[in-house]
Amino acid sequence: MAEFLFSDFGLFCYLKELRKEEFWKFKELLKQEPLKFELKAIPWPELKKASREDLAKLLDKHYPGKQAWEVTLSLFLQINRSDLWTKAREEISNELHPYKNHIKKKFRLIWEKETCLQVSDDFYTETTKNAHEELTATYTADQAGQPTLTVVLLGAQGIGKTTLLRKMMLEWAEGNLWKERFTFIFFFNGCEMNSITETSLVELLSRDWPESSEPLEDIFSQPERILFIMDGFEKLKFDLDFDTNLCNDWRQRCPTQVVLSSLLRKKMLPESSLLVALGVAGMRQSFYLLQHPKYVTLPGFSERDRKLYFSHFFREKNKASRAFSFVRDNASLFVLCHYPLACWLVCTCMKWQLERREDLGIACESTTSLYVSFFTSVFKSGLQNCPSRQSRARLQSLCTLAAEGIWTDMFVFYPGDLRRNGVSEPDASMWESLRLLQRNCDRFTFIHRCVQEFCAAMWYLLRQPQDNPNPAIGTVFQLVTAVVTQAPTYLLQTGVFLFGFSTEKTTNLLETCFGFPLSKEIKQEITKSLQSLSQYDPHQVVVNFRELFNSLFETQEKEFITQVMDFFEDVNIYISNTDDLVVSAFCLKHSQNLQKLHLCVENVFSGDCGSILNNNQKLSFWRDLCSVFTTSRNMQILDLDNCDFSEASQAVLCKALAQPVCRLQKLAYNFASSLGNGVDFFKAVLHNPHLKYLNLHGTSLSRGDVGQLRQTLTHPRCNIEQLMLGKCDITDEACKEIASVLVCNQKLKLLSLIENPVMNEGVMVLCDALRHPHCALETLLLTYCCLTSVACDYISQALLCNKFLSLLDLGSNFLEDNGVTSLCEALKHPSCNLQQLCNEKLKTLKLGDNNIQDAGVKQLCEALKHPNCKLENLGLEICQLTTACCEDLASALSVCKSLRGLNLDWNSLDHDGLLVLCEAFSHLDCALQLLGLDKSAFDEETQLLLTAVEEKNPHLTILHQPWDNDEYRIKGVLI
Repeated sequence: MAEFLFSDFGLFCYLKELRKEEFWKFKELLKQEPLKFELKAIPWPELKKASREDLAKLLDKHYPGKQAWEVTLSLFLQINRSDLWTKAREEISNELHPYKNHIKKKFRLIWEKETCLQVSDDFYTETTKNAHEELTATYTADQAGQPTLTVVLLGAQGIGKTTLLRKMMLEWAEGNLWKERFTFIFFFNGCEMNSITETSLVELLSRDWPESSEPLEDIFSQPERILFIMDGFEKLKFDLDFDTNLCNDWRQRCPTQVVLSSLLRKKMLPESSLLVALGVAGMRQSFYLLQHPKYVTLPGFSERDRKLYFSHFFREKNKASRAFSFVRDNASLFVLCHYPLACWLVCTCMKWQLERREDLGIACESTTSLYVSFFTSVFKSGLQNCPSRQSRARLQSLCTLAAEGIWTDMFVFYPGDLRRNGVSEPDASMWESLRLLQRNCDRFTFIHRCVQEFCAAMWYLLRQPQDNPNPAIGTVFQLVTAVVTQAPTYLLQTGVFLFGFSTEKTTNLLETCFGFPLSKEIKQEITKSLQSLSQYDPHQVVVNFRELFNSLFETQEKEFITQVMDFFEDVNIYISNTDDLVVSAFCLKHSQNLQKLHLCVENVFSGDCGSILNNNQKLSFWRDLCSVFTTSRNMQILDLDNCDFSEASQAVLCKALAQPVCRLQKLAYNFASSLGNGVDFFKAVLHNPHLKYLNLHGTSLSRGDVGQLRQTLTHPRCNIEQLMLGKCDITDEACKEIASVLVCNQKLKLLSLIENPVMNEGVMVLCDALRHPHCALETLLLTYCCLTSVACDYISQALLCNKFLSLLDLGSNFLEDNGVTSLCEALKHPSCNLQQLCNEKLKTLKLGDNNIQDAGVKQLCEALKHPNCKLENLGLEICQLTTACCEDLASALSVCKSLRGLNLDWNSLDHDGLLVLCEAFSHLDCALQLLGLDKSAFDEETQLLLTAVEEKNPHLTILHQPWDNDEYRIKGVLI
């Protein structure tokens, strides 16, 4: 093609466009124009008598190749033919850019053959105008003068992400988009990536790189002029979530996931730009891989767009008006139609109904019911007159193709795939005419991925006992297990459809339409699968309740949902949008056996969450969800984590918790955005007589909040025994309020103030309360509270007076050996009662992560040897200890008959020091049962020594981080 353009015939085609006077003026100017380009002029006698064809040959002869066009383009502008100048420039640009030409042909064919919504370009441009403009603008310089490098196109499945990206790819190739911004744009499709196990980036791009183009390696000289478009992340069958082995060399062959992850994380070609399409599932899986992304959300069809689409689809005004009126009168159906795919399904269904002169009718209670309406219309239009046996065979072949594709992660099929699954050429043509399949040369795809997922799920309905098993297709148990645990995202929607097919209503409707019986065993198989999963060890199988709830919601069967929910006593659910709220509320309000609920609610009750539900509707669903606190027979623990409530939604929550029938025993309200006005919350705490545990870790408490907390805790009706206030911004001023609680409330046994700026001044106030005879506190946690050795003086005095304190954790402060001196004096005193809450005989002091050093340990060891010291657990991890302290520790272990646990993790002890300790372990008076050490951190000789000591002393266990789980629970991290 380039040879044609840069030939005399190519020039002749343009010269023919000139009028007579323009052609003469062109020749006149041509006498001098070549001189500007340092070229010799064509002799005037030859020029004067030349025809258009002759002149083209003269130009080609005297100025070969591009030179003739440089002269010609300059003259086009001088004779005011800028239209020819523009046309020729674009054609030359395309001919000099074989890659663009290739992409233009490829995506034009995809646009025409593989687009579900076949509408005019004008309609498409109009309905995507805002998203198009936003995407176009994002790659220009921002306010700081730096272009956005990573953009995420967000939208639910069926909203049109793939279609928009394909259209933008085509527009770029045609020269209508990002003309000055990107020289090269590359399109990565998730399905195609799955077939490539190992590659380099340059090898990956070469699949679409024409042989006639410039060397591919040359394009990387300007990475800032490259855009990578990544679509179909949900279809990837490998994991991009890893930090190691990223690659920065575009020439190096690596596993495909390494190449993609390196691009996403900007390890490879960091100056290049990314445009990534993510649905809900893809967003959950991949958002944290992206570097400072900008988000662009596809909103779907507006009401005007929907009406316009109906006009384009039906063409006949009367039909379009009737169909649109029908949909608009059905609120649920009208909302569904804001998804372009759903809009196409609905219109297609109604088109066939109108052609058969039937009454319009579409079920839309669930996604499955909508697709059933669509598919029954397909069946009636194409197979209703076929014998039932033949219809079943055709349907089963199509559904086997779909199911095999879903399980093997295949979405593009070739004639061999169709034949292997029993789909003949005539059948393929029939499915194509019914718009279930679409053909592009020898490639077949389902009209949309959701249609393939629907057909794949229907395969389970069409199974017959005598069928030969297909090893590529998983069982119902395998599908259910995959969906509600850690499923590949490409199986999720098929699983949802399977649940939808389990209802008797759906099965009966399909049987009536098809004219042959379908499997009735799906619900029973699903129930058995879920019951089995509920009995697995939660550390081995983690149930994804979001996906389970979505699947259960699809059935809309209350009895079935109640039966399944009773299998699960412990539920963990994340609600990130109103869809999640609706689904979770529906399932949880039917739970009667729930004991423990972990809940995170974000982006639901804020004013700008983009929900189609109004505030009253959201509160109604939230009220349904909160009803589980009163309806579930054994509801004991509510763990609210990172919840963002409005004042109204918080009032609903607190009202439910304050009900007399609410038997909640533990409430965690961690990292909450706020407590609102606080009145409702603390009223709920006070009015619940069963509530013994309150955890507000990470929730910032204002002075007013602390005041209301004090009023609540000092009220005679309050039964709180364990109070977790870690990371709540508790200052020394707030400690005065808390100190008054310690004096007045004898029910309070545990107080955690970890990670607060309590300071020495705050501890002084708390210690005054500890010395009070009415203080019954047994456990006090003060890690990361900015304490120094000064605080130890106050604590030591308190320990001498307090009769109940059983566990004291002073870890991760600045106590040093001076502070230890004060504590040791208290430990030696006969009136010191330090012992752990869960065992009256066990005594615990935790001083980990303090710069105590060997000198401080020496003093501790003297205290341990004192006959009045009954300490049984001592935490000395990360205390800057060396081998020099091992003699003192060994001496104490040989004398102290009470010490059961000693944590020496993360200290600089060597083989010689441990040898001294090991000798002490064998002493008759050594009662040690647990030693905190990481054996793997030592050399082989030392590891053998420690193993031998354990074997010699069966009562002794050496364990890395020995108290972690207990500490997490006591600090409120685990509930």
